[in-house]
Amino acid sequence: MLKVSDIIGYKIICSDNKKFKGEVKDAVLDFNDCRLAGIIIDYGSILHQSRVINFNSIYEISRNKVIIRFRKNIQQMKIIDFNDNYVKKNEKILGIEVVGEEENLLGFIQDVIFEEKSGNILGFVLTNGIYDDVFNGVEILPINGPIKFENRKIIISRKAKKNILRNVGGLKKLLELEH
Repeated sequence: MLKVSDIIGYKIICSDNKKFKGEVKDAVLDFNDCRLAGIIIDYGSILHQSRVINFNSIYEISRNKVIIRFRKNIQQMKIIDFNDNYVKKNEKILGIEVVGEEENLLGFIQDVIFEEKSGNILGFVLTNGIYDDVFNGVEILPINGPIKFENRKIIISRKAKKNILRNVGGLKKLLELEH
């Protein structure tokens, strides 16, 4: 299990020639299938270009690197139609409101947790601001189904709301002010 922010900056290595081909810049999320559709990389030596690698073309994600089988798996950005179902994590998802069905604010998306072998989105790290995060800790919203994304908000059901893991970390817990 990894967060998308963990893999930003990872090197891209092609297993067919063992050469460095760029580094991870962003992730493409597919809200219909609730998974990472691919990763966006900074590609090239002198003139950097943004390219994309389909998640199915990734052989392995290991410590500080993403290994792909062939150089041909690095494709131009125009192959992905960015819309409400395919979004770039850094541009479209960070800071998005997460609300319950009754429109009450639960937090804002800080990061995306995914399973590195399948690319399935496992959950979101929610924030309520840096001071609240430091004192109370962050919240984790587990995902187990399609994500309802409309009007620049993610709407979750009452059942999903009950599954939120609250106060992960934080000074309050560290100092044992909360039992």
